[in-house]
Amino acid sequence: MNKWILAILLLFLVPLLACGIVYVESEYNTDTGEYVVVPASEEMYEPGYHYEGADRTLSFWELPLKLQMIHIFTVFLAAIGLAKLSPLILAQFNLIFANKNRNDVFDHIVSNPGCSVADISHGLELNRGTVKYHLKKLHSEHKIIVSDHGSSPRFFQNNSTYSDQARIIAPFLQDENQKRILLMIRDKPGMTNNEISEVLGITNSTVSYHLKKMTTNELLLAEKDGRYRRYSLDPRVEPELNTVIHAEI
Repeated sequence: MNKWILAILLLFLVPLLACGIVYVESEYNTDTGEYVVVPASEEMYEPGYHYEGADRTLSFWELPLKLQMIHIFTVFLAAIGLAKLSPLILAQFNLIFANKNRNDVFDHIVSNPGCSVADISHGLELNRGTVKYHLKKLHSEHKIIVSDHGSSPRFFQNNSTYSDQARIIAPFLQDENQKRILLMIRDKPGMTNNEISEVLGITNSTVSYHLKKMTTNELLLAEKDGRYRRYSLDPRVEPELNTVIHAEI
């Protein structure tokens, strides 16, 4: 850190010293062949001579050697300072963007409990590698918890809002078809596969797939009625289902 401070000081002090050298009036001493620096005064001006403006603009190569060296040295120091500081500046920008993405991931989990990596990636338009990196960081900071849901882990804010049963229910509410089926059976228990398919306008095979998953996870009870099966919520599920739905609102 001390090296950075020294580099910054040199970067600013050297140009100031150079400016201090140039910002004077000078008179040439023919006896010694050197410049003698003296303050400007009205006695030095010739009567009737117009002193406003410059006669012409000096090029860099017409400047005294000392000023040329100071200018070159200043540019050299500035280049070194930028080269040294640029990684630090870039690192700070990367940290800012990383923190923003991490906050976005966390906010998405809070708003969508039980979401998966794919859900977060699609919702925030981040690649899955970036999402997994931030999920790992959030988990190590104890801000989120991970719930097993087959081959796709699900993520929740680390608080007391969700019981174990609620963490099983929440992922089903992230899928629109599963959510509609679950809420329909809650409101009209005893519906069959065909009835659900007709009301929701989705195929019997799709409904059967979702019903099987929800029955396997003990969210639904299936009661045989002749050729059909009628579905209803497991009595233990309804209070938790309402808790999850209210937490999402």
